Amino acid sequence: MALIGARCVGKTSVGRALASALGLGFVDLDDAITWAASEGCCAAHTPTVVQVVENLGWDGFRELESRELARVLSGGERRVLSTGGGAIERESNRRLLRERALCIWLRQAPDVLRERLAADKGLRPSLTGARPEDEIAALLERRTPLYAECAHLALDCGTDSIERLVERIRAALDVR
Repeated sequence: MALIGARCVGKTSVGRALASALGLGFVDLDDAITWAASEGCCAAHTPTVVQVVENLGWDGFRELESRELARVLSGGERRVLSTGGGAIERESNRRLLRERALCIWLRQAPDVLRERLAADKGLRPSLTGARPEDEIAALLERRTPLYAECAHLALDCGTDSIERLVERIRAALDVR
C-alpha cells in the first residue's frame, strides 16, 4: 500500500498510523532516500532531504528516489509506504506504483498545504527557487493528473484527524 499526494498532505503521519492499525511495517520513502544517500559516507549523521538535494541536485535526488522506490516495492513484504510528493514525476515510478502497490491519493485544499509548508520552514527544498509554499499551485497543476493516474483510491482529507483518515481508508478498503 502506498500513500501518494502533495507535500505536507499528511502521507507520513497517516501512513504511520495506518501501518500501526493494520499491523504492518511502515517505510517513508524520504527516509529511505536519505539513508541511502549516507551509505559509504563519512558523515556522522543521515542527511536531510534538503542536504541530499544540495549535494546531488534534483536529478540525482530523483534518480536515488527511483532506485529506493523500486527497492522498497520489490520486497514483496506487506507494508505501508509514504512516498515523497514528487515520486510520481517519473513514468517509471508511476508504473511501479500502479503495478506493485495499492495507491491511496491523499488530497488537501491548496490553502491548507500552503499554510503547512509555510510552517515547515527549511525542511523542504524549493523546486523552482521560490519559497516552497509559493510553489504549491504550479505543483498541483502539474502533478494532479499524475496522482490521478496512479490512484486506486482518492481521499479528500478535509479537516479529518489522522485517526479519522485511517478509519476512512480502512472502510474504503474494507479492512477491519
